[in-house]
Amino acid sequence: MSALTRWLQSLASREQRNVQRQAGIPLIAHYWDGGVPQAHKVRDISASGFYLLTKQRWYPGTLVTLALQREDMVDSDPDRCITVNARVVRSGTDGVGFVFITPDQSSRRVGEHTLQQGADKKTVERFLDRLCGDHGGALVEYALMLPLILLLIVNVINFGGFFFAWITVSNAARAGADYAILGGSSAGSITSASTTQITTLVTQDISSLPNNASLVVNICENSNGTITARAGTCTSIPSDPEPTSYVVEIIDVTYTYVPFIGSGFQFPGLGIYATIPPTAIHRRAVMRRM
Repeated sequence: MSALTRWLQSLASREQRNVQRQAGIPLIAHYWDGGVPQAHKVRDISASGFYLLTKQRWYPGTLVTLALQREDMVDSDPDRCITVNARVVRSGTDGVGFVFITPDQSSRRVGEHTLQQGADKKTVERFLDRLCGDHGGALVEYALMLPLILLLIVNVINFGGFFFAWITVSNAARAGADYAILGGSSAGSITSASTTQITTLVTQDISSLPNNASLVVNICENSNGTITARAGTCTSIPSDPEPTSYVVEIIDVTYTYVPFIGSGFQFPGLGIYATIPPTAIHRRAVMRRM
């Protein structure tokens, strides 16, 4: 082999390595070495060749038939896999580098006519175009979906906090009403609960909620049609079906829920809320005492 021929081959080899390679692609390769076929990851690939992560170390110039298979497509897709012929050009610490051998190229070289029929150049290029195009499209889709996923997570947290607050306020109103009816009619003539005691009980029950300073507790009584406001204001007081025998105690609780995460996801001036806005939770518990 003349020096000019060696120089031309060296130049061609450098040009092949300069071809743009796609890395991080969902592509594996299978080859038969006498044992059970195993999947090997393709580290990067270009129109001229690819680098295969494998423990096998073929000699440079070895011809190998491989099946390239996409991992991001279903088995029934006809474009998922192609069979290619390739020649080993170099070995690394973690694998082997190949160049594609297409039918139009193999016919010019002695010994390559014994290879299995592999994909031609156009088929390889079409396979790579779709592989790289879909891979880039997946990155774009991921970039578009990421804000929506983040927004979904924020709303799951905020709506979960809202339902927790709603249950907590309901329980606090009920606990206040239970405490209010335990009075002088009980065994042993227990002293009736004071307004301060009832309010303190309700306040303590919702103390774990954020913005608990917004709590408003209204305590009202309906004694045979006579409405008494023990704390706050009394509106829409329910009637007592047995007014001469009982006194109706009404514990009315209002709390403003503020989302855990919200400052960066809402624009109150424009009326735009990407998550739940601050919301008032109103619960009322009604019980009777003698």
